[in-house]
Amino acid sequence: MIQDMVEIPALPNRPSPRKNRRRTCFALALDADGIDHLAAMNAAIGLPGFFAAMLSFLRLLIDAEQGVMLRYAVDERPSYLAIDAPAARQRGAREEVYINGPYILDPAYQLFMSGQADGAYAMSEYVPDNFQQGEFFEIFFRNTHLIDTIDIFWRIDERSGIAICLGREDETPPFEAAEIALIRHTLPLLFSALRRHHDLAAPAARDEANHLVHRKVQTTMEQFGASLLTKREREVLFYMLSGYSSEQTADRLHTAEGTIRNQRKSIHRKLETGSQAELFSLFIQCIPFADPDQPVDPLVQVQAR
Repeated sequence: MIQDMVEIPALPNRPSPRKNRRRTCFALALDADGIDHLAAMNAAIGLPGFFAAMLSFLRLLIDAEQGVMLRYAVDERPSYLAIDAPAARQRGAREEVYINGPYILDPAYQLFMSGQADGAYAMSEYVPDNFQQGEFFEIFFRNTHLIDTIDIFWRIDERSGIAICLGREDETPPFEAAEIALIRHTLPLLFSALRRHHDLAAPAARDEANHLVHRKVQTTMEQFGASLLTKREREVLFYMLSGYSSEQTADRLHTAEGTIRNQRKSIHRKLETGSQAELFSLFIQCIPFADPDQPVDPLVQVQAR
């Protein structure tokens, strides 16, 4: 009977919602697997497995096939902190190839060393227009089979920092705007974890071998061809090795494209090279002969052999 039913007390009157009522600020939706990875990252702060845990979380977040974390320093070659790229290794990508010289031509490395602010950057925002015709692409990047990347930079101090590369491989779609937006939305969480880990973990001692290799690579970059080329030709040479077209080089150096084309021809003639590949091979050959304490062209030593 209706009269026998328990009476449900009326809810107290609630104030009418404000027009500018704040909506929920929790916009990072994670499933159970995502929460587990985030918890593992937080649990690893200050421990040796922290970088691998962060990389695993980020790969899961945007469905990236590859992930690499590196430490960059102004006086050392890059050093690997964590790598999660099994397919790239199977295809022939080798970490030692990158750190033995070609890193100096990596657009992401150059961007970081130019003083780029902390943040996340789409590959399309910084690679030169002829990137796939450049020698860094040929000697290293091609073997990774990456078609798109998102790069995260976080500076430890004015002389060093951490770079995270998240990549999509052949036959997968490139990253969408929503995915880089998601990474950028997560940056305060990542940077806070990185700072906390840096404060807790033992500071990295300078690796003297890495320091010496970097000095040799840097000296080669600064002095390569100095005995034969003019100052402007050496500037053009840097852009050639880095994968910039004549048009983009002309724009960077504020000159005519025709002038750059003529200077490129002059560089090949003076260095007796017939292609970009030969030019880059000659550059790599010069690295072991570079003397950081004697700023002279290492090409002289190579040619004297």
